[in-house]
Amino acid sequence: MTRSGEIPRQADRARVCLVTTEILGVTRTGGIGTVMTALADLLVGEGHDVTVLCLNGRRVMDGDFDGWARHYRNRGVTLEPLPPVGADAVTPPMAGVWARGTLARRWHVLRWLDGRAFDLVHFNDWGGEAALCGQARALGVALRRTRLVLGLHGASDWTMAGNAAGFAELERLVQMDLERVALSVMDAVWAPGRFMPDWLAGRGVALPPVRIMPQLMPGPGPSRPFDGDGPIEDLVLFGRLEDRKGVAVFLDALDLLAARGGAGPRRVTFLGRAGTVEGEPAGRVIARRAREWPWSVAVLDTLDRAGALEYLRGAGRLALVLAPMENCPLTLHECLALRVPVLASDTGGIPALIAEGDRARVLVPHEAMALADRLGAVLGRPFAAARPAFDPDTAAARWRGWHRDLLARPADPPSTSIGSRAEGATIVRLTAPDGRPCPVWKHLLEASDPEEGAVCLLTDADELRSDALSDLAAVMARTGADVLAPGWREGGNGGGGRARLCLDGAPASACVVNVVAGPGLVLGPRARAVAARDWDPASGLWGLVAHCEAAGLVCRAVPLVAVERAPPWRDPGTARALAPRLWAGLARADRAELIALFASGLSARCDSDGGMGVGAAARRVARRDRRRARVLWRSWPWRWTRPLRNITRARHGLAPEPPEPPLLTASGDASAVLYGMLVSTSWALMAGPRLVVTMARGARRRLFGCVRRPRVDS
Repeated sequence: MTRSGEIPRQADRARVCLVTTEILGVTRTGGIGTVMTALADLLVGEGHDVTVLCLNGRRVMDGDFDGWARHYRNRGVTLEPLPPVGADAVTPPMAGVWARGTLARRWHVLRWLDGRAFDLVHFNDWGGEAALCGQARALGVALRRTRLVLGLHGASDWTMAGNAAGFAELERLVQMDLERVALSVMDAVWAPGRFMPDWLAGRGVALPPVRIMPQLMPGPGPSRPFDGDGPIEDLVLFGRLEDRKGVAVFLDALDLLAARGGAGPRRVTFLGRAGTVEGEPAGRVIARRAREWPWSVAVLDTLDRAGALEYLRGAGRLALVLAPMENCPLTLHECLALRVPVLASDTGGIPALIAEGDRARVLVPHEAMALADRLGAVLGRPFAAARPAFDPDTAAARWRGWHRDLLARPADPPSTSIGSRAEGATIVRLTAPDGRPCPVWKHLLEASDPEEGAVCLLTDADELRSDALSDLAAVMARTGADVLAPGWREGGNGGGGRARLCLDGAPASACVVNVVAGPGLVLGPRARAVAARDWDPASGLWGLVAHCEAAGLVCRAVPLVAVERAPPWRDPGTARALAPRLWAGLARADRAELIALFASGLSARCDSDGGMGVGAAARRVARRDRRRARVLWRSWPWRWTRPLRNITRARHGLAPEPPEPPLLTASGDASAVLYGMLVSTSWALMAGPRLVVTMARGARRRLFGCVRRPRVDS
């Protein structure tokens, strides 16, 4: 990694990077994308060089990436796609748990950022993309001249709680550990309101000081005229169509309105990107419930932000923002800015966004009966727009001032970097046979004096990087850590193989899999004493780090590759039985909740009937949808149109569609895939050929039936 000692530029013209999965245009809508777009425009207006690192690579929802890159270049913003895993010769691919899902992306983000001299980097909390970067900066191994800022928009477990969803993927558990780690290693953490910090604190999450900053938003366009407030005729649920946005309570309220009779809306619109509701595709659920309603219904799930806002400007429309536990919904910000009449749930951070004098009029309890009563009172009458609680110009001024303060902070002094070796600090190698190293290490530790200094646990299959020990000694001197867990590369020497990294901070995932230690583990004097006294070698290095954590020692994971080895690293077979027990005793309240959710998800996945907490009828539906989706995927109409879909996927930066269907084991997967296929352009395109083939098959059956019908003698 780079270790340049350059003095960073001052606030007059800084190099700023926004790391995000969403930016408007590349994604049609989304709160994070909206905020990041506004932040990029604000920073460009201040004269800074702004780069947006797109974590999904060249993948886009509409158009192509190069077109959006040109669009943003004209606005003064550089759009950079993160190279796909394995495409960067400098960054090795990952092994172990890091090869699951998108976890390897965190390592690639660190390497990508470290190869560029940014003064300031903005991250979002969801996904934990900031964790390795923050650790590397705190330890002095990378990004020493870069300030790191984290925005609290919504953690993964908060999202799952809002959707009443569990999970069974180990990578999701590791992702949530990374989100927790990131909080403690940032230069600054901000949130758009008190809701998200309070929600995390209520879960037992240790939080640094959090700065409350008003939400930024790109200009939504012209607002509705002041004299354009006519009677309310159309109801518009505005937001992503999923459980945590209040779809279910809105459907229940509409059922109540329909049952009461009398005046109702002229039209009901569901405006937002489609998701799942109670495990089913939102469009399917809405269509089923709408059969009993006497008014017209529309689902607009493909509009971009501009199209959605233009729709809301129509006369007689009432927007509804009904999330049960929302942080700071951009949908509400946009309605307030456009002067669109709105009703909103009185939950989460929503009330703080509305002017105090309008709250009693526009806020409604998140309950179907109360919502139905309020809608009945509003329909057919004029309803004035609410006012925002703060002025957007004031918000922008606060952000400009905060950035000036951030960029004026002194950089990390060179004397504390990894490049400055701590005089007299040495680490001695402790080498054991690769077959069963733990008992040998235990014997050597018992036979030696802990005060002799730090040791590095290696096997005869390990090869240390040339300057690895001096780098680790500098980290130990800088942090005062008792245990250092560096990464290693396995499967080939001389630059090949795959990398594996470690986590620290007593992660919840350590109760399930070894993510805390491997070859190259460094023990300081106090850790040596704990290992010689308490460690059972049968628990492996996985258990050794647990003993050190239990003793109150400082354990740090170092996000650099210090060791290369040909064979993959494996813990003793007994470690799987012993180490998780040790780590379970260390789990804090917030980590215990994550482990319980993971265990529940695994139990549901192991259920051959599928489904989490669902009845027999729902399980039958899940099995039926899974069977139909697989048959449809392998059918000739879907196979014949696959090249056309792959052209579109390539234009959007996606991999080709596989010939075999996905596993479809998670709750709602089969329903979502089946529904998406049936409403796709591909299926509609083949309607004519399918009809011809069906008619031909029917004619053939009738013909063969006549020919083959047995003769009956009279």
